[in-house]
Amino acid sequence: MRISDSYRSLIMTNDLGRSLSVWLELQRQAGTMRRLNSFADDPRAVGSIQHYTDLIATNAQYLRNAGRARTIVDATDTALQDISAVLIEVRELVLRESSALGTPDSMHNATGEVEQLIGRLLQVLNTSVEGNYIFAGHAVDTPPFVRHGDTVLYQGDQGDIVAQTGPSRSLVVNITGDTFLGTLSAMLHGTADLAPQLTATTSLDDLNHGTGWEPGSIRITDGTGATYDVDLTGASSVADVIATVGAVTGGAVTVAVAADGTALELTGTGPLSVAEIGTGTTAASLGIAASSQAGILTGSDIRSPLTATTALSEIDALAAALPLGVIEVTTGGTSYTVDFSTAATVDDLVTAFAAAVPGLQLQIEAASLTVVSGSSEPFTITNVGSTTTASALGIAGTGTPVRLFGVLEDLKAALAAADQSRVHHSLDELAALERLVGAQLVVVGGRQNDLDWVDSLLRQREERLQTSLSYERDVDIASLSADLSRAEASYQASLLVTSQLFEYNLMMFLR
Repeated sequence: MRISDSYRSLIMTNDLGRSLSVWLELQRQAGTMRRLNSFADDPRAVGSIQHYTDLIATNAQYLRNAGRARTIVDATDTALQDISAVLIEVRELVLRESSALGTPDSMHNATGEVEQLIGRLLQVLNTSVEGNYIFAGHAVDTPPFVRHGDTVLYQGDQGDIVAQTGPSRSLVVNITGDTFLGTLSAMLHGTADLAPQLTATTSLDDLNHGTGWEPGSIRITDGTGATYDVDLTGASSVADVIATVGAVTGGAVTVAVAADGTALELTGTGPLSVAEIGTGTTAASLGIAASSQAGILTGSDIRSPLTATTALSEIDALAAALPLGVIEVTTGGTSYTVDFSTAATVDDLVTAFAAAVPGLQLQIEAASLTVVSGSSEPFTITNVGSTTTASALGIAGTGTPVRLFGVLEDLKAALAAADQSRVHHSLDELAALERLVGAQLVVVGGRQNDLDWVDSLLRQREERLQTSLSYERDVDIASLSADLSRAEASYQASLLVTSQLFEYNLMMFLR
């Protein structure tokens, strides 16, 4: 059977074209370092690539939100430290002028110092970040504090600025300026951590002082090299977590409530580590996203919030003080005795206080108690006899109204009148202001820690998503290098064979 030259030529050129096409495609992949350069390269992978691309874009937005929040929180921290420094200067001035060193002339001169300090406070509280006033609430375009005669007015609102840092995670990043102004109430913020101990019956939705947890799966690895993937999506209580981990690991790794009642504790063959599966935050929300070289891994504090139904026996801070005793509350020149000896729950404390002291309320915060008065008149709470009930509850002290500018204006008037007694009496309110600023610094410090954790979490998530995207979209360099060498050799071989088959000379026709 005779094969024509034209047919043979067609076969050879088609083969050359295919070899060249494969070589050029591999060269394109080598140039872009991507396996997929168009949707036609792998239609099946297009959906996965788009999914990971969207997740990366969303995660990047959360990172930008966290970065913006960090700017506001850091600026607030700096401002609060400046306010604290001003209050220290005011305290030094009061101590100086209310002592034997104070004279009518020195007190008159000190009024100018107070005026300068008021101006510094106004400047600090009108701090702006990128043109937005950080203490104005939602009214970020309006300077929050303005001077009107001898009075400082607040023009902002009480709106919280919330940063979305995850699918179900948000964080308040601002402090509104009205926090520093006088109100109609005197307040005493509790200092004791009264969050209840963690127990097997604690609901997972109540963890982290009420912010809850993130349902999902975790991966536990022990010192034997064994890895256990634990699905906790069906868990609703701490007991469910304990049972599920024990069942999946066959008892190789167990979970229990830590001895101090604040966290979960894993026990097994060390070293132990707990990590997230995929992009979830389940382990972090349970406080166990960590590793330990030993055979015990103790998580972070994830206690539930203080509520009216919380039993006093569940509060570790009260363990040494139970049963509680009696406290004394002095307000409006009258002293009242409150007997907490029969109280079994936090609600019992609130009820007993309300029945014994008119005009004051005992309020429940996330992890502490606060006493609020219906008037601006200061009140005091003290222990009775040898009992330490007020101290144990964190409410021993003096409740005063918050009057940042009001106390300075009163101080200036007392200095102008050369009234050393009034000057000295301002120390109590200054102490309350210092406690207030100190409490806000603690809040801001907690937010900074939260943002550090969120930033780390989001960057880890971005790394995992980029890795998953790379598996779908990018080339394997080692495999590509080998394929490229083979394709080049194949093309060159095709060229050589084709050139030899079509090598004509005169002798071929003379034969």
